[in-house]
Order: sequence, then C-alpha cells, then structure tokens
Amino acid sequence: MTAAEQGRQARQDTYIAAIAVDDMFLDLAYQRDPQDDMTRVRRMAREWDVRLVGVAVIDGGYRFAAARCLDITPPLVANVHTGLTVRQEAALFDKLNRERRRLTTWDHWRARLAAGEEPVPTIAKTVAALDLSVSDAPRKGNVRCSKTLEKLHELGGTGLLVGTLRLIVDVWGREVEVFDAPLVHGIGLVLHYLHYLREPLDLERLHLVLQLDVVPRQLKTRALAMRDHTTGSHAKLVAMAIIDLYNRRPGRKILVSTRTFGPTAINARSAVAAKAAGKREGR
Repeated sequence: MTAAEQGRQARQDTYIAAIAVDDMFLDLAYQRDPQDDMTRVRRMAREWDVRLVGVAVIDGGYRFAAARCLDITPPLVANVHTGLTVRQEAALFDKLNRERRRLTTWDHWRARLAAGEEPVPTIAKTVAALDLSVSDAPRKGNVRCSKTLEKLHELGGTGLLVGTLRLIVDVWGREVEVFDAPLVHGIGLVLHYLHYLREPLDLERLHLVLQLDVVPRQLKTRALAMRDHTTGSHAKLVAMAIIDLYNRRPGRKILVSTRTFGPTAINARSAVAAKAAGKREGR
C-alpha cells in the first residue's frame, strides 16, 4: 500500500448525522436517477413519514428526491462515509443493494462500471468507439443487452464485440430493435464459431442475407419456428436461421446444428475441439 493510500485509509470514517437536503447530491455515475421514475418520487413525497424514512444517500436517492418535493424540506439522517473514492462509493452501493434486495441488471451494470469492475469498462469503451452506447434507454444507438455483451466478450473478446456490432450497424442501422439480445447473440455466435474459429465465411454473402433476405423481426420469428423440430436457446436458433438463409444463396453450404454454436462444437478450432480430436486419434 502506498503512503497516499495509507493516508486516505486513515481518513476514512463512518458516522450517522442529520444532513440538510441542500447539502446532499447524487452521483449518477452509479446511482439510479430519480428523474427516471418521478411517479415513485411524488408518491413517496405524498406518503412521507419521518418514522419510515430510514437513512440516505449512497442508497437513498429516491428519498432524497422526495424530500426535495416537500413544502418544508426536512434534514435527512444519513450514514456519512468519509475518505471514499468514487469507485469505493460505487462498490459500497453495489454491496448494500446486494445484501438488501435483488439488483436489476442495469443497477448492477452501472455500479460495476463506476467501480471499474472488468470487463464492464472495457465493454462500454468498445461500444462507445462504434458511436453506440450501452444503456437501457429505448433510444436509437443504445445497445440494451448488457448481459449478451458480456457473454460475447467472454467468448471472443473485444474483437468479437466489434465484429458483431459493426455487422449489425452496417446491415440494419442503429434502431433500438436491431440490438435485441437474441439477434446480437446469434450473430456473434455465427461470427465466432463459423468465421473466426474456422475457414472464414463469405462476409459479403452474409451481409446480403441480412440486408436483403430478412429483417430483424422476421429473423426472430424464423428462429422461434425452429423450436418445432429442434432445441436450443433463442440465440442459437437465430444463428441457425441465419445459416439456413446463407445456404440458400449461391456458394459453399455449411451444415450446422445447435451443437455447432457451443463450447463442445467440434467444428471449431478451440481447446475443446482439439481435445476431442486428440481422443479420436488415440493421443
């Protein structure tokens, strides 16, 4: 531990105090924005009961916002933490919420981003470099499937993320619906298992398939229809539906199943595939 870190730790303390609301603020880097749910804020203000307020504000942003709506703004009793960095505050917010109630996916994402917990910052920067954002707001250019982005990053790193999102933007644009989780995940599976890990696909042909032969909604419908005769996640079925359309255009055909798009895929040049091949050859 450096001298600076030792000094900061020595200054850290926790105590309870009544704090004027005007002396408080929310750090929206990791906290929920009360403006996103003013109905809840106004209801809390109408039903304000000092006996039920509890303590704020690392995890009390809605109470803070509701107090500001009252005719006479009362002080709030708060757990005061001194000497914390923003990352430490974010980590504490995450910990408090985990212990008390189940976090939403987006609460957890924002807290991990502010705390610098990898791979969240790397994913966010990678997406931002493509002029997109990882956000739950239903706006053009927002990628609203953070869990899927983490799965693809774990599968193929930032290269797979970039390849997947760039392909989607090139063929379908930046509308909200094109970043639906099964579509993003399915296209990522196709690129990973059938392009990066084996003889590359004809990307021009793949572009034509996605741009001219199907729209996002139709692709999801085709994938779900496959459940009548096969099993697998929605993302794997999307991947199969893409290759089915790919095979209908002139050129080399590719035989696939749901097993093609998983860790035991023997068509992929992966550690699992190599081990399986070794067993078949008696190594």
